[in-house]
Amino acid sequence: MIKVKLVLATVFALVCSSAIAGSCVPDGLDLSIRDVTRLSQLKDTRTRGMASAMLGENSSERELVSTLFSMGLGVPKTVISGNYKCRTIKMGGISALVTYGFFDCRISTNENEFRIEKLTGSQRFTGRLVVQDAGVSYQGASHYGYEEPRDYVGNSDRDQVGCFYESLGKPGSLLLELPAPFFESVHDVIELVRR
Repeated sequence: MIKVKLVLATVFALVCSSAIAGSCVPDGLDLSIRDVTRLSQLKDTRTRGMASAMLGENSSERELVSTLFSMGLGVPKTVISGNYKCRTIKMGGISALVTYGFFDCRISTNENEFRIEKLTGSQRFTGRLVVQDAGVSYQGASHYGYEEPRDYVGNSDRDQVGCFYESLGKPGSLLLELPAPFFESVHDVIELVRR
C-alpha cells in the first residue's frame, strides 16, 4: 500500500508540474492525421507511461525517470550539432519500465534542417528535428541495424513522431519523447547527452 501511495504521489507531482511541456504539434510539417493525433496525446501517453514506470521493479531505473522529469521539461533554446550518447527508456506496455544502455547518436545540420540519427545498437532511428517558436518536433522512422535507414512515410508502423525537450531535473540531458509507439510500450523517451 505504501508503494502504491508513493507511486501515485510521484506521478501526480511530476504530471502536475507547470514546467512539464505538452505536445509540440508543428505547423507546416507534413504528418499523417494518425501522427498528429499521437503528438497531440503526448501528455496522456507520458502520464500513463510514467505511472507504469513508477511500478517498475528496478529502483535505479525508477529513480532515473523521476530525476529526468522532476523539475519539468523545457524547450531547448538551440539544437546543437554533434555527437551524443543516447539511451532508450520504454515506459508502460509489455513491461512497466525498461532502460537500455547508452549507444551512439548524432545530430547534424544540412542547410536549415537538423537531422538526428541513432548510429549503433540493434534498433535504430533516423529523422529530422524541426525547430519552431513553440518547440522542437521530430519526424522520422525506425530501422534495424542490418537495414538501411528509412524515411517517414506517414502510413508505416516504423514511422515515429515526437517532441524534443531538455530535462530541467538533469541538466545536460536532452529528451526525445515518442508518444504511443507502435511496438512494446506506451511512451518512449530517448535520453541524449553530449559527448
